[in-house]
Amino acid sequence: MKFFGTTLLTICLLTSIIAQESDPNNWMQCYGSNVGFEVGNRYYSMVSDANLREKPNTQSAVLTKLPIGASVEMLKVAGDSFTLRGVTLPWVQVRTSVGGKSFTGYIWGGFLALASIQTPNDEYTPNAGVLYLTGVAAYDEAKHLLTVQVRAAKDGKELSKCEFTTNGDLSYYPEFAVRFEPFQKVKAVLTVNYYYPACGYPAGDNVLFWLENNQMVKVLETTSISDGGVFYSSEDYLMPSDKGGIGDHILVVRDQSEFEEQGENMVRSSQKYSLSLYKWNGSKLSKLKDWK
Repeated sequence: MKFFGTTLLTICLLTSIIAQESDPNNWMQCYGSNVGFEVGNRYYSMVSDANLREKPNTQSAVLTKLPIGASVEMLKVAGDSFTLRGVTLPWVQVRTSVGGKSFTGYIWGGFLALASIQTPNDEYTPNAGVLYLTGVAAYDEAKHLLTVQVRAAKDGKELSKCEFTTNGDLSYYPEFAVRFEPFQKVKAVLTVNYYYPACGYPAGDNVLFWLENNQMVKVLETTSISDGGVFYSSEDYLMPSDKGGIGDHILVVRDQSEFEEQGENMVRSSQKYSLSLYKWNGSKLSKLKDWK
């Protein structure tokens, strides 16, 4: 997804699957990878009251329960796995602290965020200290439909949650970003995409609004796809704070192109543009007009 302008504030404090070094100048965007949980990296619990068990199975004794947003250090990826709602991930051994006490035990990988963002806890940042988390909630293998969850939490308490079905597969390559936009009654705009890094597979962004009443709603989904230089179809969007943006509006720009081989080069044979304008009225995003 390409953003217009330079007003997007970004961060990457942690990415689950591969955690990256945080960049103080890039603090509101995270990327994930499907390479696997990395021993020595830190992750966040995705759900409230996640069971930390003595051994890597659901029959093992529960050592303690982890609040949402609990930080854990990865010690080991077990050979055992567990499947819940179509999602199969391994058990992992972690070390953490709860209530001032240190614990070492096993947690199912599906209870850990695949990507996360935390805003600085200072007086200058909107939603200071809030931890944004994303992970996979369910997978329908027959239909290749991925159900994604996004949550906001602070001090071990869940503030908001949204689940939605999107394009994607079990590759678990998440891209996650938070930005602050002048939409009515919106505290934050979150974008999340789970994509497969190969030609012919759809990508794009799911746009979520975290509202002042603490509801989190998906308002828009964009899709982009390409295939080996033969064609591409992309959707980009313009937010109010982007250059040329309009208050309380989102402009979606679509570009469809096809190419054909001429000698040793691929030459564009056709191209189509279209635009769609959406307006936010404080509770709903509605399409106003299309241009082709």
